[in-house]
Amino acid sequence: MDIFGKGVYSFGEAAKLVRLKPSRVREWFAGKKPVFTSDHTPIGTVHAISFLDLVEVFVAGHLREFGATLPTVRKVHDRLQGDLKTPHPFARKEMLTDGREIFVRGVDKSGEEEIYEAITKQKAFPKMILPFLKQIDYGAVTVLAQRWRISDGVVVDPGKSFGRPVLSQAAIPTYLVAAEYRANGSNAEKVANWYKITPREVMDAVRFEMDLAA
Repeated sequence: MDIFGKGVYSFGEAAKLVRLKPSRVREWFAGKKPVFTSDHTPIGTVHAISFLDLVEVFVAGHLREFGATLPTVRKVHDRLQGDLKTPHPFARKEMLTDGREIFVRGVDKSGEEEIYEAITKQKAFPKMILPFLKQIDYGAVTVLAQRWRISDGVVVDPGKSFGRPVLSQAAIPTYLVAAEYRANGSNAEKVANWYKITPREVMDAVRFEMDLAA
């Protein structure tokens, strides 16, 4: 399994980051009728997904939440794979710039009206998904998602710590900083000195991990 530079997440880890149930993520990749094919080949019964898979799951999850049926999501994704010539159409920069249009043009005429209503009803796309997409940095050449600015001072970058959330500047995994904070009497100054970062960065990590566990 080639995981370097791609990010690697168990179904449970991915579910926490995108706020979905682990069972749903598992179903979408390893169910009877999977929606996505992971970039990482399973090893026995052990499954993992990549950073680009993670972004696609987030988008699909919100499309489902705001009215799109699973067959609709699957149909749009399959069609856009061909139209955009990528296995990860939901992670393309076009989603940020013209999300509404991209879904409509991604289906044939017989399904266009259904798709349009399912995806754009009540402006669900711009209201609920666009703010997330604006947190994504896209590659200049690949136009694919490259980094997720997931929280203040925290990023998810597949090129750092196998895609675990890290501090933006120091690239230290947030779970390590938060653990040291708890182990040292909630003393941000002490932890900051230890890692040679600022107390604010310590608290960014702590707040993110607390929110993730909530």
